[in-house]
Amino acid sequence: MGPRCKIVTSLACLLLCGGLAVQSVTAQSGSYPPDDDAWDGTTYRALVERVETKGLPLPTLSNAATKLVFERMVNTDNIPLRMGLNRDLAVTIRFQRLDSALQPIHKLVVLYSNETQKGKPYATELARLRVYESKVSAALLDLSEPYLSTLRQDKRYQVHVAYLDQVKGGARQLYSDLVQGMTETRLHSKSDILEMIEGALDGLPSHQPLFTSQDRRDLVQKLTQQISITTDQELKKALTQLRDAIEHRQIRT
Repeated sequence: MGPRCKIVTSLACLLLCGGLAVQSVTAQSGSYPPDDDAWDGTTYRALVERVETKGLPLPTLSNAATKLVFERMVNTDNIPLRMGLNRDLAVTIRFQRLDSALQPIHKLVVLYSNETQKGKPYATELARLRVYESKVSAALLDLSEPYLSTLRQDKRYQVHVAYLDQVKGGARQLYSDLVQGMTETRLHSKSDILEMIEGALDGLPSHQPLFTSQDRRDLVQKLTQQISITTDQELKKALTQLRDAIEHRQIRT
């Protein structure tokens, strides 16, 4: 075989291998929901199902093949928030869109948290997803009473009341988990913690009415302890702002 043939053969091999590599990445990415379309509750549930039953790796920011998928996952332009915050739509539609998404979003939070506890470097993804979950939860809570008022003549009214009580209980817990994340300084970076504090402040007006006296004491105590051991002045100031807002029932304006 002459030198020219060898070069042609080598180029062919490189093209073939490159094509296979692209196909592999494409195949892997193809298992994820699209990153160029807005997600809804069905999309989040599909991702959870593929991760749990098909072993699909969780999307991460460090993986070029899944970075855009994760960015889409926490995009506020996704259907639950886009429709849930749209006052031109009927309350029932807005509530249902948010409600259908919150449970699978929380399941994703649990999946990322579990992997992080195993040593996976998913701390930033976990922080951002917790903040996104808090946004969806806050929007849902704001609609809970208006939604319930549309069901007063429903024969299953008490069933709806009981369900909303469960939703509110879950919201109290996720807010507590968000605050807990701010204290995990060995896991989260300063930027992660500041993002979670900002998310907690944004979501506080919606979650604040749910807190029991014990909830408030626990949150204030947890934040006070963290403030006392924090040396970074920017973090200390942000944590103090959140602590005081919870303790004195302040609402950000």
